[in-house]
This record gives sequence, C-alpha cells and structure tokens, in this order.
Amino acid sequence: MTSLFLYRQTKSRKTMKTTFVKSIILGLFAMASVATVQAEEAGKEAVGKESSATVKVLVVGLDNVSSNYFPESMITEETGIPEDSIGDTYNRIITDNIIHANKNKEFAFISSEKFADAEKLLGDIQVSGENEESYANVSQIDSQNYKQLLDEAHADYVLFLNQHYLKWQEKPLRTLFHFVSYSLYDKNQKEVTKGNNYFTCMNLEKADKLSKASRKSSSKIASTIIKSIDK
Repeated sequence: MTSLFLYRQTKSRKTMKTTFVKSIILGLFAMASVATVQAEEAGKEAVGKESSATVKVLVVGLDNVSSNYFPESMITEETGIPEDSIGDTYNRIITDNIIHANKNKEFAFISSEKFADAEKLLGDIQVSGENEESYANVSQIDSQNYKQLLDEAHADYVLFLNQHYLKWQEKPLRTLFHFVSYSLYDKNQKEVTKGNNYFTCMNLEKADKLSKASRKSSSKIASTIIKSIDK
C-alpha cells in the first residue's frame, strides 16, 4: 500500500511539473508572438513615416539632342545608337546616374519611364534658348495633366532634362563637350531653378562608356537640385 501511495504521489508531482513547464513555454511563446507583431507594426509605421517624409523628384528627359558639329547620322555611326533612340538613350543614362548618385535618404529621384502615360500627359514640350542654354517652357502643359502625373508618381517636383548639346572643339585640344541643361519645377508648375552641367570625351562614345564619363556630372546635377529644394 505504501509503495502504491508513493508511486501515485510521484506520478502526480511529475504531471504537475510537466504542466508547469508547458505553461511557461506557452507563456513565453505568446510573449514572443506579441513582441514580433509589435515590432512589425512599428517597422511598418517607421517605413510609412520615412516614405511620406521623402521629397520625390520625377526626372523627365526631353527628346532633344543637338550639336554644333555632329548630325544624328554620324552619332549613330560612331555609337551604334539608332537615330530614333539617341535622345532616349542619353536621357536614360543621365537619369540612371542621377538616381544612383543620390545618397541623401531624404530625397528620391524617379524615372518618368516608369509611367507609361507620362509623355502623353506632358505633350510636346517646347524648349527655348540656344545651344547649351536651352530650357523647357512648361506653360503650355495642361495643369490637370501635370497634376495627374505628379500624383501618379507621388512626386513633389519635376526635373526636366531639357537638352543634350554636343559641342565639338578643335583647339587647343580636340574635345567633345556634352552639355546637359535642366530645369526644376514644383507642383504648381513654377520654376525653382535651372542650369547646365557638362562632361567631356575625346570622341563620340558608346552607351556604356558614356555612362561612366557622365557620372560626376550627373552627381553634380543631383546635388544642385537637392540644394535648391532644401533652401
């Protein structure tokens, strides 16, 4: 009888111990689950705040390439870029370089190529001025279309790459100056700043070499735009 009583008592203690351990494990699991959910919600909230606080600049490249020396046929012959793609290629190179050059997390540059209706909404934008001093005139853009594009892109500003001007110089050294003129406009189609920057090559370059040659110049454009907005 004594042995049976001791056996039952020992078994009861083991059962209680097992139940206690299980309760602790379940409690810890519940606490971990709550902590995980709270961390996820906090992360989402932080991302949302960061996203809403970021100033977004939509980059729009105009199909406008000119030169004091090189006709489009020669550009195609030397670079392998089709005549009807020269402007798009040059714009894509500069836009990509601007996007990747920006290290300021409070700003974000976005390519208009992500929005299929960008060209249709903006229409045929006229450029005024001569050579490297050529700038977009956005007054003829329908204000509703302009607003629609910025809303779609969640953008605060539009950076127009107005023109790529290839200026050939024979003396004192044979040099090709590649000028990129730009204009920055706010949500109300008001000009914030404009200017140009350039990089040099010895000759007309293919797209990959042009991308490398234009990195510093594109970075300067990005920093100038950020400084103009951040005043």
